[in-house]
Amino acid sequence: MSVSLTEVFENDAIKAFGFALRLAVRMNDDYASMVELEYVEEPKEFAETIKKFLRRFESQSRRYEREKGHVGFRPSENDLTQLMNLVDKYGVRLVRAALISHALVRSPKEKSEGEEE
Repeated sequence: MSVSLTEVFENDAIKAFGFALRLAVRMNDDYASMVELEYVEEPKEFAETIKKFLRRFESQSRRYEREKGHVGFRPSENDLTQLMNLVDKYGVRLVRAALISHALVRSPKEKSEGEEE
């Protein structure tokens, strides 16, 4: 199997789920999702972990919407399908690495501490 890291890391589903995981960790201290994802090895375990994450994230998004009056971000159904296709094609370890990496990087819109607006 030829592995294209670019194909995985630049995939829109990876970006969407990585962004959702970033929001969950940074805004809600949801480190449980990150830890659970870190130790997943098999595709069925990955699917179960994503289900748990989405359930938590849905709750967090609804609370955000109630408190802020804005629609919260959620990955799409298409993102979910693409994510699982990547797991089938490239395996859990690479997809997991890409998700966690996207969750931990700073997006272009975010400012780091000390940067001026």
